[in-house]
Amino acid sequence: MTFPSISLIIPYYNEAERIDLMFEGIGEFADKWAGDYEIILVDDGSNDGSERLINEHRVYQRIMKEQRITLLQQPNSGKGGALKLGVANATKDYILTLDADMATYPIELKNWLELKHTFRSDELLIGSRELEQSVIHEVLMRKWIGNIFNYLIRKTVGLPFRDTQCGFKLYPAVIAKEVFSQLTTFGWSHDVEILLRVLRSGYSVVEMPVNWTAVKGSKIRVIKDSWIMFWEVVKIRKDLGIRHKP
Repeated sequence: MTFPSISLIIPYYNEAERIDLMFEGIGEFADKWAGDYEIILVDDGSNDGSERLINEHRVYQRIMKEQRITLLQQPNSGKGGALKLGVANATKDYILTLDADMATYPIELKNWLELKHTFRSDELLIGSRELEQSVIHEVLMRKWIGNIFNYLIRKTVGLPFRDTQCGFKLYPAVIAKEVFSQLTTFGWSHDVEILLRVLRSGYSVVEMPVNWTAVKGSKIRVIKDSWIMFWEVVKIRKDLGIRHKP
């Protein structure tokens, strides 16, 4: 099994209380991934002292000595904006985006590699919490809201996937840089625009099983943000001129 070179891009905003959890996942990946890698942390305008805690963390310091980790900072723009900055600075062959709360640990990528044997240069792999093979631990209310949102997405813009919002996604770098450079949706619904652009460019999207656990302290306000996300999707539909399913 050949391990490709990977850029891990982890956006975060005010994650001081979960820095240890983030570095638990990062440290495990650094110890077990047999290929070349880099880690790009993107601070999306945090004001809770996250930067100091990161710089003082022993895992950060260890990986920094190996020149494999970078900390980028920008004014708060939203998760999509933070990912756009991270993708622009990535240098490896593949790009894995994931959440700072480590709902899915980055070493899950090794399980994907065992399933796929190799990663293709024309194929985006997205984590799906709706596959039977996935192992999921989450709040029932959030699951219901998520299912409703994904149903609305399928009806509104025609995306065929049952889980567009899982943050664990693996891109060939050439695809990521193409579609993120065009990204205009910087909020939670950026995934919808990205997936639409990927399909429009003729690339494949494959849903993959994940081990996913809801972590306390989520920045998503389930009811309010669901409505915001829905109207973002309506805007995406208008901006991309969608009249039918892609």
